[in-house]
Amino acid sequence: MDHSESKITLQIIIIGMVVLFVLSLAVILFFIIYQKRLFAQQQKHQKVESDYQKELLRIAIQSEERERARIGRELHDDVGALLTATKLYLSQISPEVSPEKLTTTVDKMYSLFDTMIQGVRNISQDLRPVILEKLGLMEAVKSLVNTVNDLNVVEVEFIDHTRNAIVKADELNIYRVIQELLNNTLKHANATEISIVFRNELSDLIIIYKDNGVGIKQDQLQHKKGIGLKNIESRLSVISGTFKFEDTQKGIELTIKIPYNHE
Repeated sequence: MDHSESKITLQIIIIGMVVLFVLSLAVILFFIIYQKRLFAQQQKHQKVESDYQKELLRIAIQSEERERARIGRELHDDVGALLTATKLYLSQISPEVSPEKLTTTVDKMYSLFDTMIQGVRNISQDLRPVILEKLGLMEAVKSLVNTVNDLNVVEVEFIDHTRNAIVKADELNIYRVIQELLNNTLKHANATEISIVFRNELSDLIIIYKDNGVGIKQDQLQHKKGIGLKNIESRLSVISGTFKFEDTQKGIELTIKIPYNHE
């Protein structure tokens, strides 16, 4: 290997080490920022005083802890393992390595980098959907509805009659509530039709969610034992929202009320 090839090899080593360092730093910063967000949310919940709100707080913290553990596992098992493998490939690069092996090693490293990037994107998408960040709540709900419709299991209709802009800080909680409702219907209701309507009523956002499934038993409504209902109410409590089940012959009809102006 001549001087020029040795120089190129060293450049590749340096570039690879820099990329590995940047990726490692990005993953660490990503996890730290997420931890701070969880801590800030927990501090906000700790101001709640009533017994029922304390129960909602307990559910919210449990949910956050499960999410934190899941993110930690994904970072450790997926991204962490890929970083370790990339480091091993980097250790194989030296001025003495043959051009063929060098090319193979670099190709494998590029493949690992691509996988790592996609893994971090997937984790970020779970935390806050990209379409919600870029296009807002209504487009995010439309995308979610389209995804469910593509399953060809249930037909979902989404109607937006709103005129007022929704507070950006409220969008994620509202999106997660809709996501929870859809998941509950898909898992438990055996429904064939779902209707989601957004509209305004004075200074409130009203969301009407219906399905034609098996419905919810009366004791579940009275005691709110279902973890899905507790998660929904926990989400809504953060944005001063409420919900109630309407009388219906079949399935469920849920009315959610969220004030546009709340503390």
